[in-house]
Amino acid sequence: MTADRNAGAASAAGSLFLARLAGTQAEMGAQHARLVARDAARLIEFYRTMPERTLAGDLGAAGKLCVRAIATAWQARLARDRPAEFAARTRAFVDTVAELTGASRRGAHRAFAVMDALQNTVSLAARLHQGPFAGAISARGVAAAAPACSTAIAWGRATEDGELLFARNFDFPGVGVWDAAPAFVVCAPDRGQRYGFFATRGADTPVVTVVNEAQLVLAPHTRWHKDVGFGGAMIVDLVHAIAARAETLADAIAIARERPVSSSWGIAVGSARERSACVIELAGPHVGVVRPAPGAEHLVCTNRYRSPELAAGELAASHAWAIHPDRRERRLRALIEGRAAPLTAQQLAGFLGDRLGDHGDAAAPGARPRQLGGILAQPLNVHCAVVAPAQRRAHVGIDRAPCCEGTWAELAWQWDGPTGGWELAPPAGSGFTARAVAGFVAPHSAVSRHVHAATRAYENEHDVAAARAALEQAITAAPDDPSLRLAASWLALEAGLVDRALIHVHAGLAHEVCPYRRGQLLLWGARAADRRDPELARRWRGELAALDGDGVDELRAQSRRRHRGVPKANLMMLDAY
Repeated sequence: MTADRNAGAASAAGSLFLARLAGTQAEMGAQHARLVARDAARLIEFYRTMPERTLAGDLGAAGKLCVRAIATAWQARLARDRPAEFAARTRAFVDTVAELTGASRRGAHRAFAVMDALQNTVSLAARLHQGPFAGAISARGVAAAAPACSTAIAWGRATEDGELLFARNFDFPGVGVWDAAPAFVVCAPDRGQRYGFFATRGADTPVVTVVNEAQLVLAPHTRWHKDVGFGGAMIVDLVHAIAARAETLADAIAIARERPVSSSWGIAVGSARERSACVIELAGPHVGVVRPAPGAEHLVCTNRYRSPELAAGELAASHAWAIHPDRRERRLRALIEGRAAPLTAQQLAGFLGDRLGDHGDAAAPGARPRQLGGILAQPLNVHCAVVAPAQRRAHVGIDRAPCCEGTWAELAWQWDGPTGGWELAPPAGSGFTARAVAGFVAPHSAVSRHVHAATRAYENEHDVAAARAALEQAITAAPDDPSLRLAASWLALEAGLVDRALIHVHAGLAHEVCPYRRGQLLLWGARAADRRDPELARRWRGELAALDGDGVDELRAQSRRRHRGVPKANLMMLDAY
């Protein structure tokens, strides 16, 4: 195996780690670990503690221990039933990381099941939230939901050269971790096709954006459904299998039907050879397929079930869950269908950084960008890529979140080549070319940098003080953005600063025109005003009672119930409980 002298050091922002592995799945796991051991040890620890940070970030040691125990049991159940070759890959990866770094092996292999287990816990919490058991525990699970990630697939007359382009945002509560060290890893297994996957350095998980030599591109998206299972296939293993075995869309669908999955997913699949695409929708034993509209040469995927087989069992614990993916999907489709000329990779990349979708029905030509809510440019966007599989080329965001802004790289690869690891601008003979591209998309703005800091502090550490300070700086840079005011009011209330929360509500209402978002401001403003100005609280509740718009009835019902305690916010979804 060859590797450059930097292969053991973490990539800096604005870099890109490249690797090629070959052999059995176990051999590739060990090879990968030798290249990224220190980063892998750090990442495994991040995943090991992710459930308790996400679901119990503001609880004490006892609460975190309880969440950890539940998550560990669920992950252990999933890990026991993995296909032998993929389980062997994980064992080899974990064992090699432990040998090289001294990190503990204990429970490390279970970390690969964390997203299935966490997502199923959120689905369970959503079911409780909808029924007679609604309460603080279920609300924590609901607040942990992250219904993000957006994909657009276009081909034929929709693209400049007729070839398929696959554009994908990956939004994930790993700001400062996932976006810190982007990577692209090619696998050449001893059985099956070669495939490559985008990840962060240290993650041996072909599950975010994956491309194979049959010119298929795959991207899983979160869903929530009542029929998730305690056992079943993990998403990482299913995507491994599709990438290694599928040559057509029909193959991908057939492989997805072979074994029920544990959790709930929508896998966007584009086929350059067939010049078509589909979304494979999964929930436990159920499989549905969404195809392009008749005559259409594009397909958009976010986080709602669209197949009749699965839509009936979908869970959404609040209207904010529904509008978040719906508005991103609608906006992305409108951008594609409203184009003046066939699409390029650069145009699609620009679409993924759009900030106008959350205006909803109130959107107008003069609408202003937003930083939070149902927009494509999510603050937790830790990976963004536009892949041209027929050409073995991609453009990928390599800057800090949101990765749809800032520095991008242009990447090309060969399926043949030496094993090893390289950084950006790899040497001749590596089988990769990669260079940073200036001005490919919009740069980070001052406000997006502050939102990045707020999101990182709140989602990773539940550091309310640091998140509030960063949000206040963002508001200084964009005082007319009502989404920032709504989020800042929640954090102010959580910090016990009622007067500051009321200031943000007043300022947000001066600019908010979207009915649902305005209703959220009125709801939480009235709850805050109950403590300072009962007459203002009555006035705001009266305005909420007279407000008309999609989902506002849910907010009116909440306003009639007494609210105890402080809000638990989900900044990604722009909702609170």
